[in-house]
Amino acid sequence: MECPKCFGEMGTALNGEMKVEQCQNCHGLYFDQLTQELLPGLFGKEAIDSGSDEVGSTYDELVYVDCPKCDKIMDQRKLEDPLSIRFECCPTCNATFLDAGELRQYLSAEYLEAFKSLLPGK
Repeated sequence: MECPKCFGEMGTALNGEMKVEQCQNCHGLYFDQLTQELLPGLFGKEAIDSGSDEVGSTYDELVYVDCPKCDKIMDQRKLEDPLSIRFECCPTCNATFLDAGELRQYLSAEYLEAFKSLLPGK
């Protein structure tokens, strides 16, 4: 699979109930499916987000990102106030892409509820 943002090679970061791949170049994380129901399965697994926050932020402004799973343009889910949250989620298959550093940030107590509210219900 090719990274939907930088087109680098993806490798397995987590394989189980939830399949997660990480780009070997930009270190972004691709979730085969991420919903509110699956979110608790990520607690304690923040270490899979091993990329640099600075590298991840360079990809924040990409707006048109194709879903590697179904080739549809992913929606940009975002909040700007009071927290800044921005990530891509496919409206068709619920695949989700987080830039490097975003998973660690969004699972923190400060961001968790707002992040969860942007994820699909099921």
